[in-house]
Amino acid sequence: MAKKEQNEFEIARKKRQRKIAAQRNRKLIGAILAVTVLCVGIYFFIEEDVAGIIGDRIASSSSTGEGFPVDTSGTNVIKTFAVGENLGVLTDAVYYLYAENGKQLLSAQHSFANPIVEAAGRRFLIYDQGGNRLFIRTRDKILFEKEFEYKIISADLSAEGMLSVVTSAQRYASQLHVFDTDYSEEIFTWSSSNEYIVCASANEKTKSVAAAALSANEAGEIVTTVHLFTTEAAVELGKKEFKGASVLSLEYDSDGDVKIICDTVAATVSKEGKVLGSSGYSSVPVAVMNLPGTDGAALVFDRFTEERATDILFLGENLEEIKKVSESGKYICCDRSESNTAVYCSGKAFVFNNLGEKTAALADEQDAILIETIGESVFAVTRDQLCKIEK
Repeated sequence: MAKKEQNEFEIARKKRQRKIAAQRNRKLIGAILAVTVLCVGIYFFIEEDVAGIIGDRIASSSSTGEGFPVDTSGTNVIKTFAVGENLGVLTDAVYYLYAENGKQLLSAQHSFANPIVEAAGRRFLIYDQGGNRLFIRTRDKILFEKEFEYKIISADLSAEGMLSVVTSAQRYASQLHVFDTDYSEEIFTWSSSNEYIVCASANEKTKSVAAAALSANEAGEIVTTVHLFTTEAAVELGKKEFKGASVLSLEYDSDGDVKIICDTVAATVSKEGKVLGSSGYSSVPVAVMNLPGTDGAALVFDRFTEERATDILFLGENLEEIKKVSESGKYICCDRSESNTAVYCSGKAFVFNNLGEKTAALADEQDAILIETIGESVFAVTRDQLCKIEK
């Protein structure tokens, strides 16, 4: 059959139709790209808390104070902590937030007899250990307050902001309570009839919670057991026992595995209870640096010799030993950020990267009692000052 010839009007009409279709496709692709960029922008705005960062910058520019050093005479400083790029200071009566330039962003009373602080991102938790009250807040507002029926043994704020609280209980030695990041309801509760729950942590990414509990076996030996549950169905996924070991710290890493540090061993455990890596040591660490949501950890040992020395053990992604460093001098204090570890020994502060390589020896701070690393900056609390240590 012969092909029908198209006249010039039909050719022009089809050409116009193709042009209109191409324009529609370009508009559709442009709209998809615009929505994608908007979604990515919103994600990073929320994930990186751009609004919070901008708010902090505005607050620091309009805050009171002359900057570092800050006078702390007459106060009993208990702990320093990092809230984003800001420096937190907890005393026996008041807590403060300072911008990196030393301007005061926040000052408030807590009225707790034995205050403990835990920080994650731009949130921080202060609870009364042995009491029954706690609160979680940011620089500008309180997010959650609660008074428990029984005494608080320990509490943890995960990297995502999930809250885990271990309390005493009426029929059990202790009880675990877990709250999601909006704190609207208690999403998980667990009690053990024959173990004492010491500490716990939750992970939003894996929808799981890990709890470390102490018990004694038939030989009278202390046993630490890590119990791993899913928060979605309150089902135990697995557990791992560490015989002859007492737990010191427990946190999730960036992959959703559990970093547990005991007095004789450190290990990374999967959510099914499988040990992914471990390190053992013969003496009990005087300090444990185990940050939530990060890989690795660092332990400090005070070596009692005639010349007195401090050993720092750097642990890798699965808490395997990667390096051990020894510095002369008596151990005073230490701190760890995502990228740096600072240790202060009798008049000299040393900074290391996560591989245990020394990156700086800082100016003498003869009277330091606490040290804090935030990004690349190092701060120290002395007997009467809060100051920034210059490299």
